[in-house]
Amino acid sequence: MTSVVFPLDPAPAPDPGPRVSQEPSARLALVAVPHAGGTAHAFRNWLRPARTRGFRMYGVRTATPGTPAPDRTVRARARHLAESLAALGEPYVLVGHSLGGLIAAEAVLYLERHHPEAVPALLVVCATAPPHLRRPPPVAGGTEEEAVAFLRTAGGTPEEVLADPGMRELAVAMLLNDLASLRGYAWEGRRVTTPTAVYAGLTDRVAPPEPLARWTEAAESVTTRVFASGHFFPHDRTAELLDTIRLDLAGAAASPAPDHPHPAHRP
Repeated sequence: MTSVVFPLDPAPAPDPGPRVSQEPSARLALVAVPHAGGTAHAFRNWLRPARTRGFRMYGVRTATPGTPAPDRTVRARARHLAESLAALGEPYVLVGHSLGGLIAAEAVLYLERHHPEAVPALLVVCATAPPHLRRPPPVAGGTEEEAVAFLRTAGGTPEEVLADPGMRELAVAMLLNDLASLRGYAWEGRRVTTPTAVYAGLTDRVAPPEPLARWTEAAESVTTRVFASGHFFPHDRTAELLDTIRLDLAGAAASPAPDHPHPAHRP
């Protein structure tokens, strides 16, 4: 199986001379799973702040309309992600935004069952409702009008994109393709045992912060944080988010979950 995880942060060029680097020499992998309708390109602006905080960025390839339907479901995408993470062979943090948070959580469940040595040091889910809560599909009818209304509600899509017919059509197609992966999805009830950080945007109308506490029904060790922004707070407040991940990573390392082995992929 071709890996769906790939480096966003290119290898540094050879050092041309004796100088002191301003960046950490040993950087922890940070694997980022994008929101519905998004791609790894959404995390390009994370590269510089991630480097200065000791992270090396990896992206995740998303399913496309050409991907066979059985491989586009949340659980299939999570399985492909998990197998790619198991082959990564180094400590890492797994971050998912919105739909990406759900895929990330399912991937960790798969890893805990099939590759427990390869679970992340920390699972971070951003703007992701607790997976066991029933909620109406965000674009129930699948029409372009509904999709555009949802994109405007969620934010993060420039108005010039929605105003251009060609760009709007592409944005809608990508969104609907991702949302189709939710059809028939149901949380199976097993709780994540990997340390989990749940982040929400204070003014997020898609995944509001109020149900955050119910993530404890889906994960055993949960830290919750609220950021002063909307659904796209991971991109609006990237530096603050990365600092918070570092803080929660330190807390997870200091307090491993009881009665669970300390996995090899945790630093």
